[in-house]
Amino acid sequence: MQNISLMNIGTEIRERKENFHKVVSLMLNTTYYDALEERNEHHQRKNEGMFSDFTDEDMMYYYVHQRKHIRKNRERKENTKIEYLRILLQFYQYAIESESFLRQDVDHYIEETIFKNLRPWHIRNYQMYLSTALLGKGGKPYSPATLDAKMTILKSFMKWLHETKYIQYPLHKEILSTSLSEQEIPNRDLYYHEVKQILDYYKDHPINHGLLTMLAMTGLRVQEIANASWGDVYLDSLSGHYRLRGVGKGGKKFDKLLHPSLYERILAFRARRHVSTALNTSDQGPLFPSKDGGYYHYKNLSNYIVRIIERTELPFVKERADRITPHYFRHFYAIYSRQQGADIFLIQKELGHSDRKTTERYLEKVLQREQEIGLMWKEQDF
Repeated sequence: MQNISLMNIGTEIRERKENFHKVVSLMLNTTYYDALEERNEHHQRKNEGMFSDFTDEDMMYYYVHQRKHIRKNRERKENTKIEYLRILLQFYQYAIESESFLRQDVDHYIEETIFKNLRPWHIRNYQMYLSTALLGKGGKPYSPATLDAKMTILKSFMKWLHETKYIQYPLHKEILSTSLSEQEIPNRDLYYHEVKQILDYYKDHPINHGLLTMLAMTGLRVQEIANASWGDVYLDSLSGHYRLRGVGKGGKKFDKLLHPSLYERILAFRARRHVSTALNTSDQGPLFPSKDGGYYHYKNLSNYIVRIIERTELPFVKERADRITPHYFRHFYAIYSRQQGADIFLIQKELGHSDRKTTERYLEKVLQREQEIGLMWKEQDF
C-alpha cells in the first residue's frame, strides 16, 4: 500500500516552495524503505516491472536509500543522502512549478507523475536555468564546481530512471558536460606561512587556537573533528605519543598522531570549557565540546571556523576571492607534508583518499614546482 507520508511530498513542495527542511527530514526517514522493497519483490514474483506502481516520490526516495552493500555501514551516509535529496528535490520543485506548461507541451500527458512527462528539451532548459539563475552565494549564479556537482547527481538519477524503465526517454544523455577546466577548479591551497599567521593571531585564544591547530596538524575533516570523543584519545605505548582513534568518511578508520604542541592546545581548549583533561577511555563526551558541553554540529563548526579566519583580516585572507574553509587545511596538510619529503602514497593514506588522483590534485602546484625545468639550469652560466 502506498505510504501516505510519501504521497504528501509533492503537496509539501508545492506549499513550502523554497523551504525543504521538512520534506528532506521526511525523505531521510528509512522506515518506508522495507515497504518499497516488499512491493518490488511482489512485482518480481509476478514477473511485473519492479517499479510499475511507484510514484515520482517513491523513485526519489528509493534511489537515495537503495542498498548496494551487504553491510549497512558501507551504505550512503546521512550527509550524502541529504545532499542528494536537496538536489533532486530542487529539480522536482522546478518540474512541479512547470506542470501547467507540461500539460500543454506534451502529447498524451500522464496524470499523477512529472518524471514520465519530461522530454529531452525540458532537461536542456533546466540545465540552462540552473547555470544562469541567481541561486548561488551572494545572489550570484552557481559556481562551476557547484553546478557540476548538481548535474552529476541529477544525471545519475535520470540514467537510473531510464534503466529501471520508469521513464521512456534516456534523458541523462541530454545533460551537457559540466566538467571543470583547470582554471575553474577552486584554489584551495594553503601554505605554511599563511597557516602560521592564523595560528599566531589566535595564540592567546585557547578555543580558536585549539581548533585551528587540530585542523592544520591532523588533516582531518571538520566532521571527523566535530564527532571525535575525548575517550578516543590514548597514549601509545609503542611511540610514547598521544593519538586519536576514530572513523571517518566512508567508514574508514583513522589513528592520528597528536603532536605534543597540538595535545597541549587540546588540553587548553578543554580547560577553558571546564571539562576533564585526564585521559579516560570510557569518556564518550566530545573532544572539543561546544559552549553547552555537547558535540558541535559539523556545519556549525565549519561556519565558525570560516568566521574566525575572516575576523583576522590578515592581508592574504582579505586578498583571496573565496572564503577559507576547514577543507583548505586538508590541502595544507598535503602540501606541507610533501614539502617535508612525504611520499604521495603516504599522504593519500593519511588523508583517507580512495583515489591517488585526488591527492595529486591537492599537490598539483607543488608537483609542478618540483618538476620545473628551470631548476636544472646553471644560473652562473648567465
